[in-house]
Amino acid sequence: MVFLSGFYFVPNAVDLYKFYIFAVFFPSLFLIPNVIKQCRASTLWLSLFIYLTYMLLSSLWSRDFSAILLWRDFRYVLYILSFILLTLYLYQCNRELPDAIIQRVTLIVFGAAAISIFLFDPIGHFPSFVDERLVGVGITQNPNPSGFIYGFFGIVALDYTLQNWKSGLAYVYAAGAAIIMLFVVLTQSNTSLLALITASAFLLLVDRRRTGDTLMLGLVFLIASGAYLAWSLGGLTTEMDIGFTKRWPIWQHALALWWDAPVFGQGYQLDFVLTADGETSGLNYAHSAFLATLRDGGLVGLALIIMMYFFAFRTALKITLADGRALYLSLLIFGVFCVLVDTDQVITRPRELWIILWLPLACLIARELNVADTAPRSRHPSQHLQSESP
Repeated sequence: MVFLSGFYFVPNAVDLYKFYIFAVFFPSLFLIPNVIKQCRASTLWLSLFIYLTYMLLSSLWSRDFSAILLWRDFRYVLYILSFILLTLYLYQCNRELPDAIIQRVTLIVFGAAAISIFLFDPIGHFPSFVDERLVGVGITQNPNPSGFIYGFFGIVALDYTLQNWKSGLAYVYAAGAAIIMLFVVLTQSNTSLLALITASAFLLLVDRRRTGDTLMLGLVFLIASGAYLAWSLGGLTTEMDIGFTKRWPIWQHALALWWDAPVFGQGYQLDFVLTADGETSGLNYAHSAFLATLRDGGLVGLALIIMMYFFAFRTALKITLADGRALYLSLLIFGVFCVLVDTDQVITRPRELWIILWLPLACLIARELNVADTAPRSRHPSQHLQSESP
């Protein structure tokens, strides 16, 4: 719980990274050996493991191979896998424990979002604040990643609103969801906002716990999502959104690099593109995890990441049909929007991808293995919050 909450109150990623190594990774080495054996029965786990292993091995055919960088990325892969396995271990201990952890973290995100909005100086100078972009408190230093990690818990807040619909907690989570929605709007991250609206619409329309009111709200969100996408692509105006137009040369550059090595890619250790001033060029950042995978791992890498997402969506659909709860499916939709038109390489130390990609995949692997269905229940899951958390 402390680690996940740290994304929203630790001032920089380096400190959170160090905390993860010493407080989460090393202790987890004594907890997860038995869990690894179960993972072989999960097609999602196997596809994820194969994808990460292949991308790591692609470093070997990078133009300027570095054993130091390979060792660094190998450690990152171990951290990611341990994070997933530790989440599975928590499900094994008690099926309600991870949900209780996420529930508490969601409340912390509400507070962090409210504080971020309160501290946002331009908010009191309407309409001039539209020229400024909000960056939330926590480890993120850019509006887009801020929108990702905060918007993710906006979906969770909607899920808990449905879960507690006839109690006072529904108002708490609904208010929190509204705060997060405002937060994402103030980041002016089009990707985050589109992902949040679309995933929210899907949750409200598909979840069996929906009511007439939530169904109407879901339809409003769905219409808003379509209109927003049409506007972004220039369908409602004469010009496309500037955020998308700036990505075209970047995506073209990534495709050009892939075309030079179409099957196996350029290798994971990418050469930096520098400007005339010696600074790192924005062309080096693919603004798409799928294009970055294609660039670094070629068609083989792209096939592997698509396979990973295929099994993830298949598992999420099964959970939705079995439980009537569309949370995991909605979180996957949110994450796909984010990684499709933003982010780059997925092997990183704790950053936004750990929230929008690895956390939902970890939960889905646990459900795929039926650990969540066979593990003991607890009437008071909060009693377990002092245990090690993901």
